[in-house]
This record gives sequence, C-alpha cells and structure tokens, in this order.
Amino acid sequence: MNILRILLILCCSFVCALVNAQAPHSLRGDCNEDDHVWIAAHRGDFSFAPENSIPAMEDAIHFGAEIIETDVRLTKDAQLVIIHDATVDRTTNGSGRVCDLTLAELKQLRLKNNYGNSTHYSIPTLQEFIRAANGRVYLYLDKVGSDLPGHERGFLVRKVLQVLRQENALHSAIFVLDWTYPTAKAVFGDDLERVIFCPVIHDQTVNPQAFVDEYMRYLSPVAFQFRFQTTDSVAFQLLPHVLASGAKAFVAATWEHHTANHGDRTSIFSHPDAGWGWLLQHGFRMIETNHTRDLSRYLQSLPLR
Repeated sequence: MNILRILLILCCSFVCALVNAQAPHSLRGDCNEDDHVWIAAHRGDFSFAPENSIPAMEDAIHFGAEIIETDVRLTKDAQLVIIHDATVDRTTNGSGRVCDLTLAELKQLRLKNNYGNSTHYSIPTLQEFIRAANGRVYLYLDKVGSDLPGHERGFLVRKVLQVLRQENALHSAIFVLDWTYPTAKAVFGDDLERVIFCPVIHDQTVNPQAFVDEYMRYLSPVAFQFRFQTTDSVAFQLLPHVLASGAKAFVAATWEHHTANHGDRTSIFSHPDAGWGWLLQHGFRMIETNHTRDLSRYLQSLPLR
C-alpha cells in the first residue's frame, strides 16, 4: 500500500512538472482571442534578483510573464552573453567593455542586485538562458540589431540564429527591429518565417504605410511594435490598420515616450487605468513592463486574462 502511494505521488509530481514546464500561449495563432494579454518582462523581474539573470527570468515567470525581454552582446572571444550595457560597470562588480573581455573573464564577475550589492550570480550566456527558459516563455532578444565595428550588418543576428538553431529554439525567439522587409529577409533568410519577427513602427519610419504594407504582403507578422510620443503621431495613426490585418499590437510600457505617457510610470504613480488600461482600450495585447507583478495583478482584476 505504501509503495502504491509513493508511486501515485511520484506520478502526480511528474504531471505537475510537465504542466509547469509547458509553453506559454502561442503567439502564432492558437490563442488569438482578443482578450488575452501577453506580459513581456523587461530584463526579467529584477525586484529581487539581478536584471538579465536567470533568477530574474524565473521570478518573472512566477509573476505571470510569458515573454522575457533580454539583451545579447558579443564578448572579445565571440561568445554571446546576456547583459544590457556595453560595459559591465553598472551591473557587475567589475569594469570594462563587454567586447574587451573574454567569456572566462566575464564569468569571474558577479552580478549586482537592484540595490547595487554583489550577488553570487554570474553573467549567463545566451545558451544558458535559452536552456533555463526551456520553452516556458518566449525570449525577446534585444540589442541584436546593433551594427558592430568591423562586421557586416546583421552579423550579431546571424550569430544568435546559429545558437537558436543549435538549441531548437527559433520558434520561441522574438526579434523587434525597425529594419525594412528587404533588409530583414536578407539577414534572416528563411529563419524570418521561423522566428517571431515584430517590425517596429515609430515616428522616424520612412513611408510608414508602405513599410507596414510590405511586411503584411510578404511576411504577415504576428505583431508590430509601436513607439509613439503622442496620439497624433504617424505611428499611432497606423494602429487601426495593423489591428484590422489580424496582427497584434506590441508596446513597451517601460518608456513613457513610447506610449504617449500611458506607460509604467503613469500606471504606478497615477492609476493603472490611466496607463496599462489605456493601452488595452486601444488594442495593445503585448505589453512590455518593468512591473510584471503589478501588471499581472491588474490584468487579473479585469475580465481579460
């Protein structure tokens, strides 16, 4: 009887582990209902863990994030690591530029927490980050569109794609870039259809209507990211056109100047209805935030998520 009980407990634990490790709602179509909102945690959730660390990712998942925004940079020995700044000074106990340090040297450093204190965590590699995510969340890989001195355009994207292919993780990677379709296709090749590619629409986009229509014609993006300082901006005026196509609207509430002052700051210091609520009312269903737990709780209070 005791053996049967133990086996039952083990089976239940295994099933629970499978449930907890399952992928998020699919951005590609099996969860297209208008009321689902995808939370993108900016650099993970760094309330209790260092930004861009694996614990910050775990905390964000715990609080309800289905997308983790993170930053990829190249080391001196051409390895891909997860860190936001071009230098290690702010986020670690070391100093110097990431591109001037080898992976072994970077691994000797310790990440700082939100209070500036050193922890026992080290800078993760892209491969470590992908494996820790384990398909439970999408990874929005930022900084990859930056041009690197001495390399052709798209060099960093191609390096990232190599790792994603090796880890069988192309389908769970999100790229958010303001490149034209021909440029994106030239760099990504066939992988442009395999990853989640979100073109960026901002007020500096050249011929924005044509920019959007070209992507709709040749790629049918899952989502477009909008960056607008005011509601009179050209970018914001294209929102109905994008939503009518079936694409999702993505916005970074982390920045007030990307949301016409309806972002995180307004949501926290004024009222969520004036920030995140305003974004939801206008059709945004992918929201990047520095406050994963607060946004998740707000969504739970609404007849949405």
